[in-house]
Amino acid sequence: MIRAVFAVLALVLVSQVVVSAPSGIGKSANEGCLCHGDRDQSTTVKIEGLPDSYESNTIYNFSITVESETVAANPNGSIGGFRMLVVGGSITFDESAGLIQELDGGWTHTELGNMVRNWNFSFVSPEDNTTYVDFTVYGNAVNGNQASSEDAWNSRIFRLPGVEYDGEIFTDQTDEFSPMDYTVGVVSMIALVGLLIITLRD
Repeated sequence: MIRAVFAVLALVLVSQVVVSAPSGIGKSANEGCLCHGDRDQSTTVKIEGLPDSYESNTIYNFSITVESETVAANPNGSIGGFRMLVVGGSITFDESAGLIQELDGGWTHTELGNMVRNWNFSFVSPEDNTTYVDFTVYGNAVNGNQASSEDAWNSRIFRLPGVEYDGEIFTDQTDEFSPMDYTVGVVSMIALVGLLIITLRD
């Protein structure tokens, strides 16, 4: 019985999710690309084109770019993906390009958009320039093997203030531990409690 518990624990801790989302990812990625492992600092998510602060009801063109030091871009396959959440203002994009889609209250790549690591948008700022807009972007550099292994993801989280906003500004606030660390910790604790109960019964 004890061996069975250890076997289950080992399988849970070392197993990997072997699925990918080449056609886009919805709300399951609202906390990050967790099925691809921990956040990887060798990958960078860049957002270019947004101002330091926005004017009222103004259109700003911007882009998301994923760069990776460790995951090479396969010229004939899937190379990248993203999930973006924006609270405030509105987002538009060129639907005819077929690279981006709106899904589950956010934006993500399409299957065609999985073949690039750069995506272009337009942001329409709120009329109220005394407030702010929060952007959360998760970017993933993938190797094209149609699985979650050997890919690398990171995030870019920031608050874009209006020109008249005078409150707190934050950028890229992250925990010391990743969500994957918490998951492994919880699973390990449950397994240890189960093992203790079995031992006490014997």
